Amino acid sequence: MRKSIFIRYFSTVAIIVFLSFTFFSGILIINSQRQWVSDKNKLLSKNVEIAAAMLSENSTEQSINAMEAISQIVDATIFTVDENGRCSFVIGKDSPDYDSSIDKSILKKVLKGKYTETGLLANSLNRKCFIVGVPIIEDGVVQGAVFATVPMKEANLYTISTLKTVLLCAVIVMLIAFVATYFASVQMTKPLRDMAQVVKKIESGDFSAKVPINRRDEIGLLAEAINKMTVSVGALEEMRSSFISSVSHELKTPMQTISGFVDGILDGTIPKKDTEKYLRIVSDETKRLARLVNSMLQLSRLQSEKIKLNKTTFNFSDMVISVFLSFEKKVEDKRIEIVGLDMLKPISLTADRDLIYQVIYNLTENAIKFTPEGGEISVNCECEKQTIKFIIKNSGEGLTQSEMSKIFERFYKTDRSRSIDKTGMGFGLYIVKTIVSLHGGKISVGSVLNKYTQFEVILPDKEVIAEIDTRKETKFKEKN
Repeated sequence: MRKSIFIRYFSTVAIIVFLSFTFFSGILIINSQRQWVSDKNKLLSKNVEIAAAMLSENSTEQSINAMEAISQIVDATIFTVDENGRCSFVIGKDSPDYDSSIDKSILKKVLKGKYTETGLLANSLNRKCFIVGVPIIEDGVVQGAVFATVPMKEANLYTISTLKTVLLCAVIVMLIAFVATYFASVQMTKPLRDMAQVVKKIESGDFSAKVPINRRDEIGLLAEAINKMTVSVGALEEMRSSFISSVSHELKTPMQTISGFVDGILDGTIPKKDTEKYLRIVSDETKRLARLVNSMLQLSRLQSEKIKLNKTTFNFSDMVISVFLSFEKKVEDKRIEIVGLDMLKPISLTADRDLIYQVIYNLTENAIKFTPEGGEISVNCECEKQTIKFIIKNSGEGLTQSEMSKIFERFYKTDRSRSIDKTGMGFGLYIVKTIVSLHGGKISVGSVLNKYTQFEVILPDKEVIAEIDTRKETKFKEKN
């Protein structure tokens, strides 16, 4: 079973908090115990030295009263021994018996100066203690020694008390941390759960779902990216559906026409005298199918990243003229006036000749298609700072702002385009933009309703050469 992000995050925080408290609590307890031992030793040393001074300067009764007071103040056992190590006076329980003697090696160390130990005083005590001993000196003569002891049990009790305090604080802090982590985790994972729900809806085909965005951190940016992706995927799905529907229709219609006429010729339904007429229709429909398939193949090729530009140097102006010559019949049939061809000057361009030809061809075909009878198409080519600018402008109904913003999208056709061009698939201008982008160029469209539409192509070329020589008259000019 997979753990949710919330459980993993909460468990990780819990482990980190627990280990951190364990580590720092251990350090705190050890340091506290060391500090307690150090402070206790200092306190015992100071008071034992006071007791030794009083024993050497005052009467026995006064000394006993003073040591009883000191014992209560420092909560310690105080006892004295003579120069032979025999116990002579005791206040408290943790001391040797009266008939016992202190080990001579320890006594020797005490008589030489202050002595400290944590232990049993050479088994003279019945439990482990902190021990401090100092010599009793009277008139420069060592008379014995005085000892103060505190059981180790007190240190353990102090450690246990400190541990309880630390644990209580740890529990309180961990509870606060866990509560804060819980709400933080819920707050953090909620948008992720929302995103998961949106993705599931997208998988089921619902592209209207959106992730609510109420934050501007990384998760907010992710939610915004998912919403943009949803819009893009929805638009792509809509185009895909439209494309499938259009392709199905475009393939079905000529296929039915071809199949019907061929069957009619074969079974004799179509008279032999009309055979040539219907075979020409079959030929036109076959060519239409070929154009459709070629367009889709070219679109697929341009969309693949494996395409390589086969650059050569050629005369761009001659190519423009050649394209217009290929549409000569359509231009004459619609009585369209072509302006600017006779003014073109030779311009040399280094680019992929076939792809650039496709750009000029598609733009020219588009202009002729949407120019009304008796209308006008103007053409211009210019050289500017190692770039070539190609402008083609046709009179006609023009485009709206909404149409201009979508004109280069795949499969997009304006309402007027659908009525005029029933055989197109909306590939042409998308292919043009793709080819221009492959060459590092730009294409833009401008239009005024009921007046004109203009396309402007800018192609970069380090080897652009504008020839100023007088141009020869073109065939197109001669025929007009």
